[in-house]
Amino acid sequence: MIERVYLKNHLSFDEVELTFSEVELNLSKGLMIFTGPSGAGKSVLLQGILAIFAYFEANAELSEALIDDKIDLSEFGIEIEDEIIFKEIKKEKTRYFINNQAVSKKIAKKIASNFIDYLSLRNADEFKNENLLNVIDKFAGNNLESYTIMFNKYQILQKELLSIQEKEKKANELKEFIIFEIDKIEKISPKEGEFEKLMDIKKNLSKIEKLKELSFNVSEIFNYENRVNEFLNELEVDSSFFDEAMNELRGYIDLAENKVEELENVDIDEILDRLTDLQGLIKRFGSITESLKYLKEKKEELKKLENLSFEKENLIKEINNLKKLLLDEAKKIHSKRVEGIKIFEEKLNYFLDKLYMPKASIFLKKVDLNKYGTDEAKIEINETEINSLSTGEFNRLRLALLASKIDFENKPKSLFLDEIDANLSGEESMSVAEVLKFLSKKYQIFAISHQPQLTSKADKHFFVGKENNKSFVKELNYKERINEIARIISGKELTKEALRYAKELLKQ
Repeated sequence: MIERVYLKNHLSFDEVELTFSEVELNLSKGLMIFTGPSGAGKSVLLQGILAIFAYFEANAELSEALIDDKIDLSEFGIEIEDEIIFKEIKKEKTRYFINNQAVSKKIAKKIASNFIDYLSLRNADEFKNENLLNVIDKFAGNNLESYTIMFNKYQILQKELLSIQEKEKKANELKEFIIFEIDKIEKISPKEGEFEKLMDIKKNLSKIEKLKELSFNVSEIFNYENRVNEFLNELEVDSSFFDEAMNELRGYIDLAENKVEELENVDIDEILDRLTDLQGLIKRFGSITESLKYLKEKKEELKKLENLSFEKENLIKEINNLKKLLLDEAKKIHSKRVEGIKIFEEKLNYFLDKLYMPKASIFLKKVDLNKYGTDEAKIEINETEINSLSTGEFNRLRLALLASKIDFENKPKSLFLDEIDANLSGEESMSVAEVLKFLSKKYQIFAISHQPQLTSKADKHFFVGKENNKSFVKELNYKERINEIARIISGKELTKEALRYAKELLKQ
């Protein structure tokens, strides 16, 4: 509920400060009525209040509203305090704040929708199929939680099936490409560490002539082996160290000769061709390891494509089974809705009768399975669709609907109404006033009135006037209310009859 609002430099208003929390019997609930001459700024004022909550473009330099409501703001990263303050500041651009924390316009409106309902002229949202079904389900005692869970799963499976069908269309072309990719790698048949090993061979091939030359030159040392042994014997030195060294050298020379023989048997062209193939893979994938990883992925992808038909068949079976369960559940929901409509119609027509309106009929039309079941709800007045009703009739139907479902409104809201009693007769205006008074037990209602009947029912009555091209608003006391209601009845000249009737209305 809105406790207080403040507007500064809002179009023709210099400054506005209004308090709504002193309604007798119930702190913030009640009927807040705005009256005044045409062109004084009544609509401008209500739009300014709604602009604080991002329902209209902001025109005020500064606006603020104090909210008496418990809303969980943690999901928006806003600190929870004892009271909630909405603020809008407009300079070069408009900025929104909640409890002094900046929020986007979208978030401001989303949070405000927890406690505000704005029923603009000819706005038929409450008569949309999903909203009507929601009301019917409340009267019927339907709980769609398990159905909704099943239907969400059904939609997920349908998306999976659609994806498989799309893949099937592309499968042949895709399979050809994947097989081509697999064959390309498998023809090369790379091995881990193979590239490095071949590079070593290539490196050693470049050294083969040098290695042969050095081996030959080193072998000359053995021509002097006997002389060295004679020399060591002559010195009476143990020559075993020399013999060991010469034997070790012979081993290395044999190793070199074997390596040369091995390298001479290598097909250099084959090595270079193999390196070229492996380098092609490394250039594309970054490494042989990555190419092998890609090969594995493509083989798995090919396997999945080849299993598409099997997956599709199983998925269709699962979808059909789930659809059967959903249709069975939708049938039960429909049966309860048929009973719920009887109660709903009775309540709706009770209030329509009070509002001097013909009876309404609520119909259920069978439609394809959807998240609401297999029903589409629709209201008609005297076999006339609601979009053919006059503005006055439409507004009274809307009030009857609000009054019919009031028992299900657990959380009170602030309700803003556009020209709710415009173009109505005296009897119709009084009926609207009485229903709005009934609704104000659970709602905080803001409405502009052009009729004395609704004005007389106000819990708080605000007069909007204009002097020197500047608009102002003030809350009226009892005596001022008599004069304002009389003005609505008789015009500028307050007649005795108008004053007397105004007093009688206020006593009712």
